[in-house]
Amino acid sequence: MNHAYMIDELTENQRTELDRDLRQLKTDLESLLEMTESGTRPVKLKDNAGRLTRMAELHDQSILMANRNVVKNRLKQVNAALQRIEKDVYGDCSACGEPINFPRLKAYPDAAMCLACKSETE
Repeated sequence: MNHAYMIDELTENQRTELDRDLRQLKTDLESLLEMTESGTRPVKLKDNAGRLTRMAELHDQSILMANRNVVKNRLKQVNAALQRIEKDVYGDCSACGEPINFPRLKAYPDAAMCLACKSETE
């Protein structure tokens, strides 16, 4: 899957910046999971709460749990990107092997594919 354009390899400064971005993103995602953990506990049946209040609480909880799943999946992608840094393959597209451009990685530091390959898979 050779794309018709040429992208330069990441510079050492860019790699350092993206590594820092990934580590900050990991910290932020872990903090978010920690802050929202209490909302995933079972909704208690309160003596004075009406049926609609309990239904609203259950609805809010289901939304929170869905959002937490999105955060957990993103955290997995961030951890995979950090492993790619350790293996010195970070910034290379997992599909075509070509370098992923810096602006894409700056926007999505956990990106595993170049934009062309990602577009082809969607």
